[in-house]
Formats: sequence, C-alpha cells, structure tokens
Amino acid sequence: MSDITMDFRQPGPGLADHFSFFYHFQQSADRFEAVDRADYAQLRFILRGHNGQYRFVDETEQAMPEIYVLGPTTGPSRFSGEGVIDVIGVGLMPAGWAALVPMDASAAANRLFDAQLLFGDIVVNAQCALRETGDFDLRVKIFEAMLVALMARKRADYHGFVRTVNEWLADTTTPDVNDLIARTGLSSSQVQRGCKRYFGSPPKVLARKYRALRAAIAMTHHDADLDDMVLDGFYDQSHFIRELKEFTGMTPGAYAEQPTELNREIAKRIALERQNPIKRSGVIT
Repeated sequence: MSDITMDFRQPGPGLADHFSFFYHFQQSADRFEAVDRADYAQLRFILRGHNGQYRFVDETEQAMPEIYVLGPTTGPSRFSGEGVIDVIGVGLMPAGWAALVPMDASAAANRLFDAQLLFGDIVVNAQCALRETGDFDLRVKIFEAMLVALMARKRADYHGFVRTVNEWLADTTTPDVNDLIARTGLSSSQVQRGCKRYFGSPPKVLARKYRALRAAIAMTHHDADLDDMVLDGFYDQSHFIRELKEFTGMTPGAYAEQPTELNREIAKRIALERQNPIKRSGVIT
C-alpha cells in the first residue's frame, strides 16, 4: 500500500480561470522525499508535519513555512519531510498569480515565500479554520472563501494578456514568439516583461516548458498521437529526451515505465482536467 495519498477538487466557476485543482496531500511514512516536475506556482497550507525542505533546480535549498507560496518552477524540484504530513494546496495559474501575488513571477521562480508576509493574517485565520475540520470539501470551501477575499484586493488588469498567452501555448506544439507578439499587439520587450511578470519565464522558455509537459502528459495517458507530437515539437529523439529530462527530471523511458508515486497521483489530476475542461489552459497544465 502506498504511503502517499492525494485527492483533488475542481475550483468553482468564479475561480476556475485563476486556479488549478485544489489538492489534499498526505503521507504516512517516517520520512518522505520526491521529485516534482516543473509546474505552476502553488499556495499551500501545512496542516500537519514539520522539517519540510525544498531543493530547487539551481540547488538552492529552503525550509517550508507552514503557509507558503511556491513560485513557478522551471525544472524538477526535490522536496522532503519527516513524519506524517497533511497539506492542502492549490495551483496558481498565471491569472491567479496576477490576482494575488504582488511580485514578478520570474523573480519568484524556484523559490518559497512565507504567505503570511505576503497576505497578512487572513491566511493564518484560514489555516486555523482548515485545521478544525478533516472534511476535504469543507476545507475547499474555506480555501475558496479566502481566495475570493484576496482577489477583491485591487491589482492591475492582466486578463487579456494572460488569456492570449494561454491560447498561444495551447494552439500548437511549437509556439512561435513572433506569433505571440502579433497576437498581443505589444512590442517584443513588453511581451518579455509580461510573460516574466505573470508566468515566471520569458516566452521562449515557456514554449519549451509546456511543450515538454504536454509530451509527458501524453506519455502518461498513452495518447495515440504522441509520435506525431514528438515529430512536430522536437528536432530529434535526443532533443526530446533532453527537454523532457530538463523539465520533469526523468527521461522518457523512466517517465513511462517507472513513474514515481507522486507522478501516478498527479496523473489522477490530469485525468480530471481532461474530463472537466472548464479552462483551455488545462490541456497544458
């Protein structure tokens, strides 16, 4: 029996364009260590557990605060903890990052931040309420109420730019930066700044990241068009192997034949996203 369990819930319609799935992560072993792929930013509450550590792709190590924001990651990260761990979190899509976090996503990439310092006592109060119940659905309602309150705080308008970049990433396996510039009507430097502000990476890196993750998802689900995706999206097999390893930490063979416990659990979320395509960006999460 696995020491790891995960459960997922889809955000309500008012939040679905800003946040990926809510998730409840639990593990019961004496010690836990896993590798996570490149992904969206995250907002997480540690409800039980201690001595959690992250080691990022640049070898920087940070201890996990009890409530933290994880910036968007640009490569595989290792995280570990001791004893029983109980965590609830949500993925911050670029629109969610823009709505909540008052900093450039590229400056926050591959780093952890204490959420209380960013948002104030509202997250501490939410954590107390989350700890008072073990019901996941009720916890999601508490989480959603907090997010709605945070989103009510005024931020700059970001919706049009974020939507355009999401569509650009989803439309083809080989997104072209010149196409994105044409779609936005902005200058090259403005597009660079916007992508770094909301997505955490310049557009060329974004295109590589999502191309590799899309291929990894296709491998997880044994998609029939994987060969065409590899042929269209990568120069050759060696290029495919290098890119997948850079953004997931695993070679294609290892990813397909020996998935980690964490990757198997994440595959459940991907299956839910395919069944509930509220947001177009879900195809590339």
